[in-house]
Amino acid sequence: CSGTSRVCAWAKNVDHMAPKVVEPEPDVIPITSAEERELVRVHRLLCDYHSKRKVLRELRPRQERVTSLRSKLDDEDGGDLAVASELQRLGVEIAQLRDKIQALEDKSNGKISAIDLAEALRTLGKRCTKLEIQDMIWEVDENLDECIDWDEMRIMFQRNISDRSGLEPAKLYNLVQFMIFDQDENGLVSVDETTNMLYERYGRVKMEAKLRALFGDDMTETGTQGGEIDFP
Repeated sequence: CSGTSRVCAWAKNVDHMAPKVVEPEPDVIPITSAEERELVRVHRLLCDYHSKRKVLRELRPRQERVTSLRSKLDDEDGGDLAVASELQRLGVEIAQLRDKIQALEDKSNGKISAIDLAEALRTLGKRCTKLEIQDMIWEVDENLDECIDWDEMRIMFQRNISDRSGLEPAKLYNLVQFMIFDQDENGLVSVDETTNMLYERYGRVKMEAKLRALFGDDMTETGTQGGEIDFP
């Protein structure tokens, strides 16, 4: 390198900091379209979760009530004016709450903070220490800003589904995978919710084996959507 040693050192440092183009490894497993769609949903949900938690607490019981009422109407094989009226009222309330969530998401910086992660885990019944939350973020925080952005979440997910060694850090992956399966966001994963995702990933034969591993050999029919499990 020509010029002063200080200039040469600066040039080498700049070159070191420049982003490198890394060719994908041949054994990288692609993310399916269904996983990509649900991963976007989960990332959006986790961003500013702390700010949305109060609205979500109002929303979820209403959604559960709607599911219960619709099941009641199906069982009765007919209309019920009182039930229909309540469904209409709940529909309006749910729409209003969704608008509030959308307004918060429109203001989001697209990053998941430690407080967002802690609140989401608490909602699922798991309380973690501040250090445990920091470790979850540190394992995937590529740019060291103490938050998780979309690119970091996607890279984390890609690495975990491609991991054959079992050595890839998976604390955040376990949470995200659970939330991907929990498509109605009620804090439970059902057989119905899981089946389509596993089918696209593994095919029918392996899907059935995975379902038995998750829900037991008989996949006991509990809950409103078949067998249901909570966050471990």
